[in-house]
Formats: sequence, C-alpha cells, structure tokens
Amino acid sequence: MGTIRLYKFKDSISRKMQFLNKESNLDDLDESIQTKLLDVEIVTEYVINISNDFIYENVSYKELIQLCSSADQTKEYYFVKNNRGYDLI
Repeated sequence: MGTIRLYKFKDSISRKMQFLNKESNLDDLDESIQTKLLDVEIVTEYVINISNDFIYENVSYKELIQLCSSADQTKEYYFVKNNRGYDLI
C-alpha cells in the first residue's frame, strides 16, 4: 500500500498544487467572515491510500472523484483572487 495526495480545484484533479507558495491557517471566525467578503477560490487536498500498482495516468476523472470521496484526510486551502493572480490566505 502507498499514499498519494490529490488536489481538486474547480473541475480538475491533479497531483500538484500549481500556485501554493506558503501556508496560512485561518481560525473559524476569520474564515467565515473573509470568505463572504473576498473573492475566494478553494483547493482541496486529499490524502488517499492506494495499491502499489496504482498508475495515476491510467485512472479516469470519474475514478479520481471516487478516490477523493474515500480519502483518509482532507485539507482546504483558501486563495484570494487579486490583480496579480492568487494569494493564499
């Protein structure tokens, strides 16, 4: 058995998070206030146990969605969209 991390952004799933520069956690109060006031995009990280013969390139999008739904751990990253692209909050 092995472990893989998948990242879901909008309608795509990939093995890498393209625009993550640094990490900053929000507490629950700040998160609810800021996500309502700002243009926020969410990237979800899924930690999934896979078999040793798993080949990412041979798995369909539908199968990746099913894998994500069975993830052992998930974490959300919040990005604020600005004029220069995305800034992580």
